[in-house]
Amino acid sequence: MASSFKLRAGAVTLVEFLTSFAIVGVIAVLVGGIYLAHFRLFSNQNTAIDVSTQNKLALSEVSNTVRQSESIVDTCPSCGSDTTGTTILILRLWPQDATGEPIDPGTTNYDYILYKRNPGDTSKLIRITYAYSGSSRKNGTKVIATSMSNLAFAYDNGTPSAARQVTTSVTTTATTGTKTQTSTESDIANLRNK
Repeated sequence: MASSFKLRAGAVTLVEFLTSFAIVGVIAVLVGGIYLAHFRLFSNQNTAIDVSTQNKLALSEVSNTVRQSESIVDTCPSCGSDTTGTTILILRLWPQDATGEPIDPGTTNYDYILYKRNPGDTSKLIRITYAYSGSSRKNGTKVIATSMSNLAFAYDNGTPSAARQVTTSVTTTATTGTKTQTSTESDIANLRNK
């Protein structure tokens, strides 16, 4: 007796369907794993670049201002209780005219710039400018860098107001997933006028 079961041309059996579904699933898992691994790598590299950039921004800003400064001062008329030390730096600068050129300050008409970590969010380095009324510098507070975990100033003299050189050390830290990126850098800047 001949078999009466005949497969129609172009039909897919259940076994073929399950096999193809399993192959597609394995490929999807492999591609997804590769994608996630690359995403983590990209994210970690992006965080490392951000941490390094924040360090460079902070050091560049502070060092450039130190080089332009007339002197380091213990405090200033508008600084309140802030005083120069290992975590705060107060610089005295000549005021500027509208073109950015220095103006002779006489004996009391100076601009002051203060650097410290933000008391409300210590992960931020801030610059506070206290400008003389005749200066073109703008009064105010500006965030210079973020992701700060440490900020330290060291002076070439035991008395900061007599110092001619400032060493700024900055540590920035950021975490992505389970990986923490940390960068510590230092820069030495000499006051121009000493």
